[in-house]
Amino acid sequence: MIRIAIVDDHRLFRQNFSNVFSKIEDIEVLFDCSNGIELLEKLKRISVDIVFLDISMPIMDGYQVASLLEKNHPNVKVLILTSFCDDRSIKRMLKYNISGYLTKNISFSKLKEAIYCVYTNGVYYDIEIQDTVSKVKEQKDSEEVVFTSKEIELIKLYAMQFTLSEIADKLNLSPRTIEKMKENLMDRTGSSNFIGVILYALRWHYIEDIDEKENKERKTR
Repeated sequence: MIRIAIVDDHRLFRQNFSNVFSKIEDIEVLFDCSNGIELLEKLKRISVDIVFLDISMPIMDGYQVASLLEKNHPNVKVLILTSFCDDRSIKRMLKYNISGYLTKNISFSKLKEAIYCVYTNGVYYDIEIQDTVSKVKEQKDSEEVVFTSKEIELIKLYAMQFTLSEIADKLNLSPRTIEKMKENLMDRTGSSNFIGVILYALRWHYIEDIDEKENKERKTR
């Protein structure tokens, strides 16, 4: 029996995919969850063979989850299932030793094919993105700066217009350390100011656009 977990922030999507998997005799969905934190907590108690992982999620996005799975659960196969099929998204995800990358409009037959391929230690890419994957693999890794989870949180907080003291408090770091982190990020991204770092993080999907709700919550604090 192939044990599956589904991670996606849309409940209806998770339910639909669970129903699809129920039609395959030797595949079982052990659990589904809406974000990476839930996944990592459940993996402490439940072992799975394959994780279907979305990229755009709250709390912890797919890139961060894939990085942690590679480090802490190397035996778990990661199949990306997403609507993000651009070069930058694919290139970032390939850094984390994933086992496959699928688009959300994949057919039932191809979905089964991907599962069996990955389960037997293969690698599977949706036919719609195979050319992009080949092109991305040929590009130099040095084109992108890799941020740590702490750096990503710092960038997001600045994008949400938190003050230096507020950010230092939230990250449990001194203001001086925060300033040094800012300088380091500007240097690594070749930015003349921190706005450049934020734009860089947006371009490479390290952070998503800060929506109106988040800004409203920020202003009411």
